[in-house]
Amino acid sequence: MAAARKPRRSRAASLSADPRGKVIAAMVRLANDVGWGAVTLDAIAAEAEIGLDKLQAMFPSRAAIVAGFMADVDHDMLGRLDSGESHYAVRDRLFAVLMARLDALRPHRDAVVAMLRGALGDPVTACALATTSRRSLSWMLAAAGTAHTGIDGELKMQGLGALYASTLWVWARDTSEDMSATMAHVDRQLRRAESIFQFLQRSVRVPRRSTRKPARA
Repeated sequence: MAAARKPRRSRAASLSADPRGKVIAAMVRLANDVGWGAVTLDAIAAEAEIGLDKLQAMFPSRAAIVAGFMADVDHDMLGRLDSGESHYAVRDRLFAVLMARLDALRPHRDAVVAMLRGALGDPVTACALATTSRRSLSWMLAAAGTAHTGIDGELKMQGLGALYASTLWVWARDTSEDMSATMAHVDRQLRRAESIFQFLQRSVRVPRRSTRKPARA
């Protein structure tokens, strides 16, 4: 396994003093306190103690606030990673990246779970989370030092996306201090994904064209 992640103060928390940070923090608090269905733009503005005009100038929609929150989580996750882990195997680097992301989300667990559950019955939220998740997956693959362009990159993106989604639900139910159930799930799924990806790489390999000239009759 890769080395432990660096402790880091949550950027979402550290930005709560500036207007943008206040809005994101207000959304997170409301999701935690009253559930995602009650997190409306006017409720966010009231919680952040700003006018709707100022809120609209910063974020044109609730989905944009979600995107801002996830961008802060991306930043926090990247700051927790140790650049000295580049010599580890890709699977171990991905393990470190996933756990760093969950560490960044941990202070906001209840709010994140509320968003996930809300997305099950809210197509707009589901679309917002899917869009921001794809951006986050790109940063996660970059942090793991693995290419994420072309066919191989799309396979990795889809595979990591499925793994991350399943991990979030395990993490949501994991109340242990050391997140042992979540870590075991991530390790197991990464090993499985590695085997599947290697198989797919062999399956989609394009055969080389022969350079031999046909024999003359």
